Amino acid sequence: MIPKLTVNHLTLLSALHETGSMTLSASRLGITQSAASHRLREAERRIGISLVQRADTGLQLTPEGERVRRLGESFLAELFRLEQELEASAREKRLLVRLGQATYSRYHWFPAFLNYLEAEDARLTVDLSGSATARPLASLIDGSVDVSLVFGREPALAQFKATKLGSDPIVAVMSANHPLAADPVVNSLNMGDERFFVYPLAAEPGFDWTTLLGAPVLPFRRLTAMPTPEAVIDLVRASFGVALFSQWAIEPELADGTLVARPIADDGMYLDWWCVRRASDPDDSPAAQLADALLSWSRQSDRALSTLGFAPDGPSL
Repeated sequence: MIPKLTVNHLTLLSALHETGSMTLSASRLGITQSAASHRLREAERRIGISLVQRADTGLQLTPEGERVRRLGESFLAELFRLEQELEASAREKRLLVRLGQATYSRYHWFPAFLNYLEAEDARLTVDLSGSATARPLASLIDGSVDVSLVFGREPALAQFKATKLGSDPIVAVMSANHPLAADPVVNSLNMGDERFFVYPLAAEPGFDWTTLLGAPVLPFRRLTAMPTPEAVIDLVRASFGVALFSQWAIEPELADGTLVARPIADDGMYLDWWCVRRASDPDDSPAAQLADALLSWSRQSDRALSTLGFAPDGPSL
């Protein structure tokens, strides 16, 4: 079955969504306004519905047009990535692998891994994907990444193949001059009225702080939700409150002394981190090779685990 709409129609809808103008969209696509208008009429004629309507602010997509645009942009992004991979492979005999990381957009560990990878397998080229930060497993399913680093329980779905990289402490984080920095353990028992920042956890549907840690012994009195971990780091560094982090994610701040970390239990609590790929990818695929390289790097290099902050396997969640 051949779709009625072409790539040209999809790129026009994307441009109209971004610009709200036929003139600007035509300029962006390198065609005349007349050609852009003709392309839109052709698309609407082929599927028999209106895709664009006039609004006070200019042109906007109809609900049907918006559905086509979202699907089209997903397809075009995947096509673009495939083109990059094929071009790189043909030009340099290199293999492009897209890597995602759950929750934390922090990649201070990445340069050390790239140095290791260049020495071990120079064919592999790694492209970081921001979309997987909020959707690490869904991004594997839709093909926007090939490997995801995730935490918590091992993904149970048969469509994934997971390898454990290590266990990392979950720590309470605060500024160096915060009063609670003097305590050996920081949790709900001694936080009192201190502001406690939380941020979305991206691991699997329904996975949140209560799933991760269980209900606190005492309720947090001042719990404040923030959109990203990076926003929380800035606030905590300025002594506005306390937050929980997987320790590797705040290693740069611990190293320069702007933040300090304290365990949240006497024996500590640990979070398992996994390297996950699609089970359907062959064991000799670029994704499998990258997953093997991450595991090998973590096990062989003295710096690798400390860069990621992983401790020897301890009590994990």
